[in-house]
Amino acid sequence: MDKKLVIIGSGPAGMVCAINALKSGVAKEDILIIEREEELGGTLNLCIHTGFGKGNRTGTELATDLANQIKNYGIEYLVGTTVISFNKDKEITIVSPDIGYEKVKAEAIVLATGCRERSRGGLSIGGTRPSGVISAGTAQRFINIEGYLPGKKTIIVGTTNLALVIARRLSLEGGKVLCVCDARSKLQVDKKEIEECLEFFNIPLKLRTVVTKLFGKERLEAVELADLDKQGKIIRSTKRILKCDSLVYSCGFIPENEIASLAGVEIRKATHGPVVSKKLETSIEGVFSCGNSRFIHKDVISVMTDGKRVGKSVAEYLKKHKSQGGDGE
Repeated sequence: MDKKLVIIGSGPAGMVCAINALKSGVAKEDILIIEREEELGGTLNLCIHTGFGKGNRTGTELATDLANQIKNYGIEYLVGTTVISFNKDKEITIVSPDIGYEKVKAEAIVLATGCRERSRGGLSIGGTRPSGVISAGTAQRFINIEGYLPGKKTIIVGTTNLALVIARRLSLEGGKVLCVCDARSKLQVDKKEIEECLEFFNIPLKLRTVVTKLFGKERLEAVELADLDKQGKIIRSTKRILKCDSLVYSCGFIPENEIASLAGVEIRKATHGPVVSKKLETSIEGVFSCGNSRFIHKDVISVMTDGKRVGKSVAEYLKKHKSQGGDGE
């Protein structure tokens, strides 16, 4: 299979990139989007809460709108398909239950692979490792997609936007959030989010508080909490046990760039995203990066702006490539 432009990932950055590349002169039959999940939209499909883009839509509404544009424009896409690797010659190896193992040759690649949550290893909590300790993203999938309540009595570690949304969702679905704790003394989220997600549901917010130990053999049974002094050291006299059956942690996000690293793309240590030019081209010619795979953006609007920008850049690259007689032209 040969395509001029292959976009890896169908989140907001990937879909906006495809749409803007089309509007910038790339023919629809020359574009292919590859998505490992079963539907276009990426993590937007997990987000049934509002706050996404203009009109304060839900994530699922925004995903549906963008996916409908992709379909109406006739842009080709593959879902349920995983990109295993690509190389400097822009040969992409994919695999899926429907088409099996196949190679795709592209003239340009856009990495719109998004981000992933930091692992629970970042928690550095002592004790056993029973079930019931999950990431905020996993909790979101359980509640919004699978229809499961991950716990009846939950403690949430971290005060990211996602952590606060999960606190609200658990409360709405009948769970009890015992507290939301964070080692920091100041929050990075808006006061409005605290009011809507915590104060409205009478969920205690405990700053300068950490979970120091987990208890439970098969299922989480309790945690040990402790307060921190101004130097960030544990105040031993404040240690106390709180019974619970689940702990949801949110340690933040990092760009998803494993296949980019394997291909030899230069990665910036500070952001975990590719080093890019002003045109958002990586260290490999013809390979571009956008959205949260480049760095973690503050909101979906900036992610989509990044996708629009790279859509134009990659269209210019393909025109230049053609004029120079690239790939047998």
